[in-house]
Parts: sequence; structure tokens; C-alpha cells
Amino acid sequence: MAQVLYSAKAADGSRAEGFIEAVTAQQARELLLQRGLRDIVLHQDMSSAGAGNGPQGLTESEARALASFRIRAMRSPGLATVWAEVARRSWLWLLLDAALVAWGLWKPDLWVLVVGALLLVSPFAISAWNHRHAGRYRRLVQHDALGQWDEVVRLAGQLRAATGLAAQLAFDLDVRLAAILARRGALDAAIQSLQGWREKLAAQPGVFEGRLGSVHLAGGDTGGFIRLSGESLQGLPGDPARTVDHALAQARFGDVERAAGLLASVDTGLLPPHGQGFVLWVQGLVQRRRGLPEAVATLGQAVAEFLQRSEQPAVWTALAVCTADHALALHDAGQVDAARRHVAQVWPVLRMHATKNLQRELTERDLVPAKLAPAPK
Repeated sequence: MAQVLYSAKAADGSRAEGFIEAVTAQQARELLLQRGLRDIVLHQDMSSAGAGNGPQGLTESEARALASFRIRAMRSPGLATVWAEVARRSWLWLLLDAALVAWGLWKPDLWVLVVGALLLVSPFAISAWNHRHAGRYRRLVQHDALGQWDEVVRLAGQLRAATGLAAQLAFDLDVRLAAILARRGALDAAIQSLQGWREKLAAQPGVFEGRLGSVHLAGGDTGGFIRLSGESLQGLPGDPARTVDHALAQARFGDVERAAGLLASVDTGLLPPHGQGFVLWVQGLVQRRRGLPEAVATLGQAVAEFLQRSEQPAVWTALAVCTADHALALHDAGQVDAARRHVAQVWPVLRMHATKNLQRELTERDLVPAKLAPAPK
């Protein structure tokens, strides 16, 4: 079972946050409804919930505090959020440390002042030291989005050298390195480099296939990408996040009617907050491929959803490619100048992650920024 992070409202209107143990997103919501909760938001898909660190060994109040912190960190990742949590948890000790500093200044007593200052800053210094791997990973994702592959390899090496590296992170790093191999024309070698993970992830059906699909996409094998996203869904049938992923693969490269049917089967209330952008993206692509004018507005809404989370580098690739699809819809509607502006805004990422077909479409419509270099071979 997975420990699913959630937020909701209790019967008295108060905010409720915590973890719920469940096999599926549907079951998680049903169990929370049975507790009398409403306005339920599941903040993780089942794959990430299953692989994350749950509240094992924590008291109920500690689990609620952990859930609240994780939700805040999702919304505002970075050291400032960590330090705010340190201050919340340690406010009494920090107040005493500040009193020591004030005493040392008033006395004056240099020894008391130094000890008080060291005690005051030490929780923040320790948290910053512990957070360095998260900051390093964030920079790695940023370099990955911008196609700065040598920096990705360097940072991955530093992270892999860290003690106690979580299996989820180790797999993620290997997938990103394999994708770099695939982009450089070595798709077979990239696939082979990940085979050891197939058995390691056997307890999480479909997780391996879903991430392997991204490597196929990086190598230009869109057929393999569609097939593997479908196999990932088969590992957890009916899962809303995986259904949207497969629908997006079909909408971009495969059967548009299949994409529409998959999306129609999704209960969007079971998706994490960031899932709404992907739902709109699929809807917009289906509309565009059907020649419907609504595609412009729908894809624009999808871009807006991604922009709300654009402080997170993990969103940049989806934002760039979705923006390109929006630009093509704008071009179809005769809004050529707007289409060019949108492409130019995301070109540093788009040039590295657009498929050959997408780049060709943009080039044929004269939407590629003339003054910016093409992606390296």
C-alpha cells in the first residue's frame, strides 16, 4: 500500500492534512470521505506516494505536521520553506538563544554573546547542510531542462556519492542519464543501462515502464513511448495519473480518439493539483487534431496552469512543449505574431526537448526564433 499525502476540510470547517494508506487513489478518497472529510485533494499520484517516505513511526500529530510541511514544500520549494519549518518547530529554543544574545549584548559578555549566537544559527546551518542535496537536485533538473548535459552528469555524480541515497532518487538519476545517452543517439545502450531496475521495481508495477518510456521519447522513439505509457497504465489499471499520461502520449503521437476516450474515463478530482495542466493539454491537443477552434483557448489554459508552477524546474519541459502546441494552434487561428512570441519565450528549453516532428512543424510555420541557435546535434 502507498501512503498518500492529502489535504481536506473537516466537518467543522477546519483544515485537515495527513497521510492515508491506500492501494488506489479511488480507495484513498473513499476512506477519507468515510472520515467525514470533504474538499479532498490528493497531492501525490500513486507512483510517487508508494516510493516516498511515509509517516511510519510518527505520532498522529507528528504525521500531520510532516504532511503540512510537505504540502508547503511542494508549493514553495527551497531553503526558505525549510527554515520556516525549523523556526516553527524550534521557536522556544530559538527564543532562549535570542535571550542569550540579548544578555550578552546588554551585559556585555562576549562569551555569552558568542555562545548564544552559535546556538541561534546552528539549527538553520544544520538544515541548510542537510538541504544541500535537495538544492543540488533542483539544479540538476534545471540543467536537464536547459540541455546542459555535462552539468547534469556532474551533479548526478555528486548526488550518487552521497550516503543513504534513496532508491527513488537513484532510479531518477539513472533515468536522466539514460535519456542523455538516448538523445546522443545511443538509445539501445540507454535502455540496457536501466535493465537492472526492472527487478528492483517489481513491487511497483508499471513504474519502470513509465520512466523507460521517457527514455524512448528522448531517443525519438515515439512508438515505444506510447507502448510503454500503456504498459505503465496496465501495471495500475484505472489510475488517473497514469491514464492522463497515456492519453497525452496518444494525443501527441498516436490515436486521437483513443486519447479522448482515455481522458473521458478520468475522475479529475483524484489527480494531484499539478495534474490539471496535463488534462487541459490533452483536451487542447485533441481539439487541435480535430480541427476545432477551441484548441487555442484550451491550450492557453494549460500553459497558464504550468506557468503557475514555473518556479519549479521540473515543470519547464512540459511548459515549453505545451507552449509550442499552443503556438501552433495560434498560428492555425491566424495569430502568427503571438505564436512567435510564445515560442521565443520557451525556446531555450524547447530547442532541447521538442521532437523532430514538432521542430519541423515550428520551422515550416516560421515560428522558430531566427536569432537563437538551433539545438546541438
